[in-house]
Amino acid sequence: MAGVLGALALVTYVLVVVIVGIKLYFKADSWLKKVDRVMPPAEGGAVAGYTIIALALSIIIELGAFYGFRNSPILLAFVFPLIVGFTEEGSKLLPYFVWKGDVLRRWRLSIKVALSFAIVEAVLYSIFLLLAGNILGIILRVIVIMFHVSFTAIALWGALRGFALEGYLKASILHALYDAPVFVLLALRSDLVTLLTVLISTAGVIYTYNSVDWAFRRPYKMAMERIEEKKREAQQFWEDMGITGDSLP
Repeated sequence: MAGVLGALALVTYVLVVVIVGIKLYFKADSWLKKVDRVMPPAEGGAVAGYTIIALALSIIIELGAFYGFRNSPILLAFVFPLIVGFTEEGSKLLPYFVWKGDVLRRWRLSIKVALSFAIVEAVLYSIFLLLAGNILGIILRVIVIMFHVSFTAIALWGALRGFALEGYLKASILHALYDAPVFVLLALRSDLVTLLTVLISTAGVIYTYNSVDWAFRRPYKMAMERIEEKKREAQQFWEDMGITGDSLP
């Protein structure tokens, strides 16, 4: 049975998520602003469409899994978080693998879908929390929005390097670990298992935070290199036309 130790472990984990989530919010937001300045635009209609598809797939699969596992505490504690992680990370990656065209445009589209997915999910949760009078819960949902974006950025980092499966697995497992402590405590009600899960999940949360810089740096560098290449091509074009800076009046 869950006792004081399990409850304290979960409360500690929530505090860690809040602290890391606040720092992650500002770090990821800073990167989003940087890439917005150098990336090709993502079509608003495509973002909305893929967000709806991602949400629909996630809701259908997760509700089905939850219903199927409702009588099995072990499955709810350990398998259900994995299903949530693999389903949501896979659905947010659909634009990258389904959309045709430029790789950076597909990267940005997937990141925009991840952000939209997180915002819609936060709004839906907040409605229920507001009806329950849980204002703190609403604040927490807003704080952790950038975890969704960060998981997707980590998955895409692998895809940009030619290791799409590795990136997807890493992002999905990090997502599952992020969710796991709550399910473990509620389903198993075991102090020891909850404590062990909290320790592993805390490591996952910290790893996610530390991974944001390199996950965003690679596509940002690719975009900057493309801009510089276009500048060189433009300069070469004008030089071939016999027009240089010295020849201008």
